[in-house]
Amino acid sequence: MTLKRDPQSVQAWLIGSGIASLAAAVHLIKQAKVPANQVHILDAHHASGGAMETSGNAEDGYILHTGALPYFYEQCVKDLLAMVPSRESPDKSLWEAIREQENSNRPLNRASTRAVSQTEDGTRRVDTHRLPIGAKFRMDLIKFILESERAMESKKISDVFDANFFESEFWKLWSTTFLLQEWHSAAEFHRLLSKWLPELHTHNDVRDMERTPFTLFESLITPITTYLKEQGVDFRFNVMVTDLKSYPSSDPTTISELVLQENGHEYLITIDPVDIVIVTLGSVATGTQTGSNTAPPPPLSSPSETILKSGEWSLWQKLEHESTKFGNPANFSNRPSESQIETFTVTLHTTDFMHHYAHLTRDKPGTGALLTITECPWDLTISFPHQPVFATQPNHVHVVWGYALRPERVGKYVKKPMLQCSGQDILRELLSHLGFACDSLISSSITIPCLMPLGTSMLLSRAHHDRPDVIPHGTTNLGLIGQYVEVPGDAACSLEYSVRGAQIAVASLMELPDRPPKVGKNKFLEVLGLLL
Repeated sequence: MTLKRDPQSVQAWLIGSGIASLAAAVHLIKQAKVPANQVHILDAHHASGGAMETSGNAEDGYILHTGALPYFYEQCVKDLLAMVPSRESPDKSLWEAIREQENSNRPLNRASTRAVSQTEDGTRRVDTHRLPIGAKFRMDLIKFILESERAMESKKISDVFDANFFESEFWKLWSTTFLLQEWHSAAEFHRLLSKWLPELHTHNDVRDMERTPFTLFESLITPITTYLKEQGVDFRFNVMVTDLKSYPSSDPTTISELVLQENGHEYLITIDPVDIVIVTLGSVATGTQTGSNTAPPPPLSSPSETILKSGEWSLWQKLEHESTKFGNPANFSNRPSESQIETFTVTLHTTDFMHHYAHLTRDKPGTGALLTITECPWDLTISFPHQPVFATQPNHVHVVWGYALRPERVGKYVKKPMLQCSGQDILRELLSHLGFACDSLISSSITIPCLMPLGTSMLLSRAHHDRPDVIPHGTTNLGLIGQYVEVPGDAACSLEYSVRGAQIAVASLMELPDRPPKVGKNKFLEVLGLLL
């Protein structure tokens, strides 16, 4: 139920400045033909990027967050980048420049090792190209994939599969690839299998992935933000939108005012019925706590209270109080014990780790996407991407990134929970599992841990209406975007999900004839063929 809009008359108000909001701005300008100076991006933070923001330097240590690694997939992201010119090569799009850079630096060899463990007989390596799926698990997966998603409402993965499934190599590698836990959503697992099971044997092969020259923040967020600013988009940082006024109040249909706070003052922005408002709901980065090389991340005294105070969640809660059609933020924000992960970034000042890594895995760093340490109680996985990871990174410095799905557990070598570990402790546990000499590597490295209470919250088990539609039922000028809205058929842990939702919002509100392409190819028969 949207109005017929003249793009020259539309004022577009985008709340949040993560990749979803930036994508919406690009589509408003390039496809909907809304003048750039009529597009406004409001954000409570100091800069754009959301959970993809990176920071640090070679001396003090770099910091990568989940979602910032230089790998991305799928058509909606490529379509977005094709609309943004490259700053280095203005005659090319950002997508063309990235492809050209990647083609000249693509690894020659495939990755051979996806996971390692130390046994009495030496190092055991797992190669996904040879990963078996037992007969029983094949039948269980076939039965699961044939189920309708509606039948999985509110179910956890553990409600569908027995305990033995979660001890399998298939689950170990699948869960660490997509940050899945057995208590996460069965429906989300179903979507991931439907999309990515045919690529099971190439998930770790960088040759089959798309790579950016540096982190996604530097290679995507920064150039897109720069482009939008140059076009005249109105960015307003350190501004929190605290409420959306709408009418009728009994069943909110049309947004009429934005309530803002800036520098301790509250003021209103009037929204005309022909204007549009696009809101990014929630954030996986809310409550993130950063430690140091010598200290663990400080614990949140009250995670729920911290989350409630953040604009991404408090605004969503106010919407939900108006109508259930706006979803249920509490389902995703009130379960930090089920959604927390801990990430860490290692800044290496010698080449020793690189040489040890290549000898152990038989892979050149940058060839494989992930390496899981199967015997680590923390469920530890690392990535040694192609270097440099950061544009400012000196040639002699290397950066390794990692994450743990179970940071509350006590380590095998460091006898305390990862949550209580400094960066040095975390690196010691990692090096001990890999069989590398610890002391010299620790003394020449800086490891910075980050605790993310909501790191996997978008994967939590959910009821059908916990995630609102991109265009809530009956609304005329409101779109909702991000990882907590419902984008049918797509998997919420991907960059594609946020960009696709933004495209849907713009196309619907501006009544554009072209909608995003369908989710992937029709892989249903391909998935079944793989399992049969």
